Amino acid sequence: MNDIIHSVAAWLLPPMGAVPLLLLAWWWRSRRPRLANGLFAVSLLALWVGSSDLGAQWLQDRLMGRYEPLALERLQQGPPEQTAIVVLGAGGRLMVPEYQIAQLKTLSIERLRYGIWLARRCNCPLLFTGGTGRAAKPGQPSEAALADHLAREQFGFEPRWLEDRAFDTRENALYSADMLRGTGVKRVILVTHDLHMRRALRAFRAALPPEVELVPAPIGLSGEGWEWRDTLPSAEGITRARYLGYEWLGWIAGH
Repeated sequence: MNDIIHSVAAWLLPPMGAVPLLLLAWWWRSRRPRLANGLFAVSLLALWVGSSDLGAQWLQDRLMGRYEPLALERLQQGPPEQTAIVVLGAGGRLMVPEYQIAQLKTLSIERLRYGIWLARRCNCPLLFTGGTGRAAKPGQPSEAALADHLAREQFGFEPRWLEDRAFDTRENALYSADMLRGTGVKRVILVTHDLHMRRALRAFRAALPPEVELVPAPIGLSGEGWEWRDTLPSAEGITRARYLGYEWLGWIAGH
């Protein structure tokens, strides 16, 4: 069932989501030409939005909103031991040929690196959360285990907590809240990508006690302003648009 859902989603997410509209426009080109022309125009616009960085950012502003970068002075508020940097995993690869071992995916590495950078600036403990995933193969290490190895080997940093059971964002929140219970942590600095932050905040707010402050620390933010190249189709634009579509579907589905 999980494979079927991902296969269907692959055709619905940008820029492929415009293909059904193009097919309808072609089907109705003779019988309902005005409608077909309208669908064709909408399809072209959808293709641009789903393949350019400016189009994807425009759509993000309307569907998920933007987040401001974490103000570093907030890290100094309160005793360090009462603040936890919580980093959400974003997947791992069973085998990376050039390393000959399993590795975190790029999004996970970006989040971990930023989490370590924040933790060192406030001398706060770090929690990394991520299991093996529902489609894990035998012997596949958890994201938390991969993060622990990478943090120690490449960054010389030791995470305080490793949560290795979570399959999704809701479980990231539930199991992380369980690990932090009774530790004296009164503030959680939540590290994930800006497009994922809205869902993550909802899940963690529901899982954490109301007295624990929740502070977003988004990564992957777009800079201010734009230039003409942002209007062109690009790999970055397609990646952002597809990630946005995935997160928006997850948000409206309540996941």
